[in-house]
Amino acid sequence: MIKLIPTNHLMSKEKIYEILDKEKPDVIAVELCLTRYDLMVEPLLNNYIDEKPKLKDESLIGKISNSIKEKAEQEGMQYGSDQINACLYARENNIPLEFIDLEITKTKELMDKIPEKEKEGFMNELSEFEKKTLKEQTKNVDANKTLIELKNRFPIAFEFLVNMRNLVIINNLLKIERKYPNKKILVTLGLGHIKTVEGALNG
Repeated sequence: MIKLIPTNHLMSKEKIYEILDKEKPDVIAVELCLTRYDLMVEPLLNNYIDEKPKLKDESLIGKISNSIKEKAEQEGMQYGSDQINACLYARENNIPLEFIDLEITKTKELMDKIPEKEKEGFMNELSEFEKKTLKEQTKNVDANKTLIELKNRFPIAFEFLVNMRNLVIINNLLKIERKYPNKKILVTLGLGHIKTVEGALNG
């Protein structure tokens, strides 16, 4: 059985642990790929601090992610806390952990190929994003409305960021379901993917 837990990628550790304690999953699946897990979670598990200066990620995805991460830190939050803490919970409790997202390197490659007009649009959005707090921007968000706006304004990017990743996520979840028959599989998944993934799994 697959159960999806909708998140906004800013859910606190306490909230994630509370949900997982209550649900008692046999398997935990997260909206990460192995590359992102190695970057975001492994250092926390090993208490490893990389003091070497990091090269600035100049890809479009890198610029967007870094901007959100910095704003979250300024506001006392952790961007990606839902996925990170679901991973930590799985490791701490010896629960099988599975990754369901498209590899971030592939996503970056695809997004760097979108039309220049869409790239400029994203950078303009980023400038507007900087003017408001994350709490303001995530309060009472209508995920479906946001997806429609994204599709209308950035159709190519929408295909890469949403549709293609949805297909990968659905395919991976079906594989995981076959891998763990009759097990309860809990999935931490961003709000923007929930409707399509849920429809495909229940269809």
